[in-house]
Amino acid sequence: MSISGRVRDIMKPLQSYPHVDADATLGDVFVILKERYDAAEQFRSVLVLDKSQRLIGKISLHDLLHSLLPDYLLHIEPSRFDSIDSSLVSLTLHWQDDSEDHFRKVATYRVGAYAKRAAPPIAPDAPLTLALYLFANSDYNVIPVAENGCIVGVLRVVDLLASMTVSIRPD
Repeated sequence: MSISGRVRDIMKPLQSYPHVDADATLGDVFVILKERYDAAEQFRSVLVLDKSQRLIGKISLHDLLHSLLPDYLLHIEPSRFDSIDSSLVSLTLHWQDDSEDHFRKVATYRVGAYAKRAAPPIAPDAPLTLALYLFANSDYNVIPVAENGCIVGVLRVVDLLASMTVSIRPD
């Protein structure tokens, strides 16, 4: 497939991309990502949908890690990791003692409260050049694909790049 195709030509159907209902828990998201990782399908985010398959947002690996932090670490601004402040080391050592209990508690939280804004959906019949433009001008790795307001799949930047390679190097 070359870059002259349509989004539907290279999109992943929704059933092959991790997604959860907004009422799912963060623990459910961890389990889904772990299952996909063990099956050699690594994903960096999970779509969060309502019961009508409409997009609420997404939760990334970074968002999941952030959800695990205790309140007293949420407001500490790391100094760009040039050096690690000794008080931060002390706080994280303190947290380490009860982290597993904290993780089990966080695993029960509803994912809808942690969902972040996802890329606006694109239509299945949109040209791949539009997708290229959207990816090139954003930090998104995935763009949801919607038909009649419902999510039917996703377009991943890695799949677009693979498709472009045919246009760039046709051998």
